[in-house]
Amino acid sequence: MLISAKQNSGASGVAEARSSLSHNLRDINYAARLWHVFKAIITGALNELKELLGDALTLVLETIEQHINCFFIQALQLDPKALRLEAQ
Repeated sequence: MLISAKQNSGASGVAEARSSLSHNLRDINYAARLWHVFKAIITGALNELKELLGDALTLVLETIEQHINCFFIQALQLDPKALRLEAQ
């Protein structure tokens, strides 16, 4: 994996490729953790509107969660299109 990353990124060595991969994973991990904070804030705000939203509240929260999951799948390049391109 490191050799492939080295070749694809033009890194001067395996250590540089490892460092780059490590930074990318750290950033994605940070974003995932930050999402949990934002999710709690959004959920709290929407819960205050529960009387107005009724059953739509669950739909809104599920839709937001689906969009965030799609974002992380694309960020991690786990979507089928990215996997096909990488396999070629």
